Amino acid sequence: MIYKIGDICKHFKGTNLLEKNIYKIIDIEVDGSSLNENIITYTGDKVLKYAKNLIVYANIFQEHKMFAREYEDISSVLSDEKQAIYNQRIKVEPLTQEEIKIINTPEFIEQKTKYVLEKYKSN
Repeated sequence: MIYKIGDICKHFKGTNLLEKNIYKIIDIEVDGSSLNENIITYTGDKVLKYAKNLIVYANIFQEHKMFAREYEDISSVLSDEKQAIYNQRIKVEPLTQEEIKIINTPEFIEQKTKYVLEKYKSN
C-alpha cells in the first residue's frame, strides 16, 4: 500500500498543483458497508455497501468534500500518454516534500482558494 493515513496527495488531472485536486488520506482499507453516503461520496463503479479495500480521502481546499474509492483504482498506473500530459505516474499520487512546502505557502493557499471558488462557483 502506497498510502498512509494523513498523506497529502494530488489527483492526476490538471497541469500543475493549482489545477490538481489535493487530498488528505483520512482512512485506508475500509469496507463500504461502514461508510455513510450522506457524508462520503463513493466514486467507484460498484454499489458502496459491497465495495472493499476503500481509501477515504478529503479535498483539503473544499470543506465537506470527502470521497471513497477502491485502492486498486486510485493507485493504478496511468497510460504513457496521460503520464506525459499530466506529469504523474499514478492516478492519486502522494505529494513530494517540496510540493507540500508549496501548498502550505500563503501565496499558494490564496491562489488555490480563488481558483477553487471560481471553478465551482456554479455548483
